[in-house]
Amino acid sequence: MEFHSANIPRLLRRVLSGTASLSETNHLVRCAHHIAIIRLKQLLGSGRLHLQSFPLTLESTAIDCIAELFERDSDGVFIELEHFFCVERDLTQLSDDDVAAYFRAIVFTKLHDGLFALYRENDPVLSKILRNVKAEIQKNSSFEIIQSLGISIIACRTLDERFHLQEVQLETVERHFGDTVRDSTSIGDYLRAFQQMMAREKDIRPSFPLIDFCVAIKRHMMHRKIPLTTVLSSDESTFHHDATILIDQAVAHMRKQLHERYVNKNKLSELHFNSYMEAISSLVYDTFILSDGSEKKYGEYLQQQLPTITYEEYRLYHRKQFEYMAKLVKKEVRERLRELL
Repeated sequence: MEFHSANIPRLLRRVLSGTASLSETNHLVRCAHHIAIIRLKQLLGSGRLHLQSFPLTLESTAIDCIAELFERDSDGVFIELEHFFCVERDLTQLSDDDVAAYFRAIVFTKLHDGLFALYRENDPVLSKILRNVKAEIQKNSSFEIIQSLGISIIACRTLDERFHLQEVQLETVERHFGDTVRDSTSIGDYLRAFQQMMAREKDIRPSFPLIDFCVAIKRHMMHRKIPLTTVLSSDESTFHHDATILIDQAVAHMRKQLHERYVNKNKLSELHFNSYMEAISSLVYDTFILSDGSEKKYGEYLQQQLPTITYEEYRLYHRKQFEYMAKLVKKEVRERLRELL
């Protein structure tokens, strides 16, 4: 069965009703993958996507980003899809065109979230710049961050009547930073320079992709040899403190839920469950706090808690449950850290 958006409503309804065959489920996954690849190609072609730091092909980037959309719980329920298509997006109340449009929307959203996660895990410098830009914008009433087709956009609030105009190019913003931003600088200086440029250039749209903005800052810093600590805000330690608290809360919350699901139902021993949760706690801390692009594998985290298990034992007896639990905890952590990150 070839990809066609007209197939999506029927496939989605069958998948969420639990009546889909394996072939139909795989076809829906291929539809989402096809949508994600087309969007990635558009972003690459427009220069809005920077994959230099990702050790992945375009196809694997797409599947990595949308994989969470098709995760199932222990009962076989597609968690993300069930949660998204409910209440006001109940499939029984939507037309086929609306179902297809909403499906594309959730694929774009997952693609957006996945790309940010990849930046965070594979380019720690860009990740730190991104986090600081978002924090600075929260304090600056002149700017807002809006979403457009899975991409975060910095927009000047005072110039919103010009959004129909042509978008400024990354190279133009880079050049402007080179001309106006001095060596002793801050994220606020970059934002002010961008705002001045938008106010002066009457024939361009007063908005710019968030990732592009951060890439322009990073390139300017590298060209001028500006230390990262000079640009980033002094409250980086505050982020670590707040994020650590939120991560601890998320892990504690998921520990209770997962204990009920696995230990109380005799799917895991108390010993193995505690080891799993300690390993997962270390894993999410490394991922979200250190953001160091570590290549440490999931199994290595568990082996720190259970040093006698071999890789073969991990693969045969632990991998499925441990990695699924880790994904659930990371999802909970990501939700709680959304505003900080």
